[in-house]
Amino acid sequence: MRVDAGGALMRMPDLRSAVDRHALSACLLFGAIGALLLRQDASWDLRNYHLYNVWALLHGRLTIDLAAAGLQSYFNPLLDLPYYLLGMGPLAHLPRLLAALQGLWYGGMVFVLLRIAMRLADLQGRAFGAGDLFAVLIGATGTMTVSQVGLSSNEMPLAMLVLLAVYLLLPLCAEDPVERAAQRVLLAGLLCGLAAGLKPTAIVYSPALACALLVACVGRAGTWRLCLLFVAAASGGFLAVYGWWGVKLWSLTGNPVFPMFNQVFHSAWLPPVSGTDIRFLPKTAGQWLFYPCYWVFKNQWLVTETRFADPRYALAMAALAVLAASAWFRRKQAAAGGRALRLLAVFVVLAYVAWLRLFSILRYVIPLEALTGLLLLLAIQALLAVAGKGRSSRSWLAWCMAGIFLMSVYCSHYPSWGRADYADTVFNVRAPAVEPGSTVLLIGQPLAYIIPFIGNAESSQFIGLTSFNQHAGNYRLNALVRERLHSHQGPIYALLESNVASGAEALQQWLPGAQFAGQCEVVSSNLHNRRYDDANLRLCRVLQH
Repeated sequence: MRVDAGGALMRMPDLRSAVDRHALSACLLFGAIGALLLRQDASWDLRNYHLYNVWALLHGRLTIDLAAAGLQSYFNPLLDLPYYLLGMGPLAHLPRLLAALQGLWYGGMVFVLLRIAMRLADLQGRAFGAGDLFAVLIGATGTMTVSQVGLSSNEMPLAMLVLLAVYLLLPLCAEDPVERAAQRVLLAGLLCGLAAGLKPTAIVYSPALACALLVACVGRAGTWRLCLLFVAAASGGFLAVYGWWGVKLWSLTGNPVFPMFNQVFHSAWLPPVSGTDIRFLPKTAGQWLFYPCYWVFKNQWLVTETRFADPRYALAMAALAVLAASAWFRRKQAAAGGRALRLLAVFVVLAYVAWLRLFSILRYVIPLEALTGLLLLLAIQALLAVAGKGRSSRSWLAWCMAGIFLMSVYCSHYPSWGRADYADTVFNVRAPAVEPGSTVLLIGQPLAYIIPFIGNAESSQFIGLTSFNQHAGNYRLNALVRERLHSHQGPIYALLESNVASGAEALQQWLPGAQFAGQCEVVSSNLHNRRYDDANLRLCRVLQH
């Protein structure tokens, strides 16, 4: 059968779509299998607030309970809804399936990263090769990325949204005008805004990407208009998913992002402090300037709670230095490739600086970790161009990227956030009932995930006695706690870990003279961290004198 050139060209988009479908299926399968093998989420955050916050939302507990999960009690619960509803509903007895579904976020993120690599190759006017694939693998196997696969901490969907926004903006770096540029910018801004609204730790990416777009397209007509469209869409996306929650917090506490940034909003509930976790901020000039170099070797409590090591960030910092020098000395590089490079480099640098100043908690920068391989690829391309490697550059590039990939995996120490073996049910928690109308004190963290499984929980109130209260001092939050305890006429219980003596000491600070009555009842859980034989949870009746 004769096929003309026009017919062949017409079928090329269909072939590309088929390749994309197969790649997407492979990536999703990879994510699902990875999450399944890593086992079920039993992380501190899950046990502290990811389950409780959704239960509290569905049962209207915002004005009933008081900081049951500490300061995290007031985080937007929207992104936690799917995991909770599936785990407590249709997939309650299918924990492996739930874990596999949660791994799809990772698979989706890897696919978007793959598409970014393919787009970069197109902008550089070359075919996608083995070097590009290894660049994707370097980013996809980072320590924070892999350790978060399948977890309910929701870092993976945020990373996918942010990287998808980057992908949407890359065509604007092409030499020829891009059709529907405004639509691309609006959608990219919306995705970044949604990520920030769902979890405000992603707030650093919207301004960084807006500035990167401005720098990448500087000198082009309409660039400022596109940047303003991006900012407007990002603001709209943020308000769409966070606005309703901000209104609730404002009405209750006077701070729409309570308990964060109270030095700005001055809620009477807390002292005028930021509320952000500053434990991981750089502490020396060397750390401020070269923090990624400190992560190459095994460390703990530097930028994360668990022990880890990862050379990717330091390598990416070196790659950025190479790219900056190359851009300075080689002014005649291809316009499209140069603009794409500026978009990625400026985005990574600005997002990193904002993250460094606000958080310095490494799992919040998974989008940047995912891009480390591509930055290394671009830097090695620049070095090979300087070295005059012509036709052999592709093989050199592939071997260099393969070596870096193997070295990165070998030198990485992957952290563990808490996993559990699969049980008969996703949340195999057995807790005794309390009398209707009770007040239950949660002494310590993480305990709030037990609340949905306590009998008569919906007719009781739950009050957290945690470090959050200690930092609240004599402000409104603690005044409310004391008012409720002293005015409560019904039964009082305390939920605590096995160290009853320590719990009794904490109880005295709030109810002087109170004591635990008789034998406390054990709470069993497949998610509890049993590092010690007696590390059980207990629900104790409290007697007042």
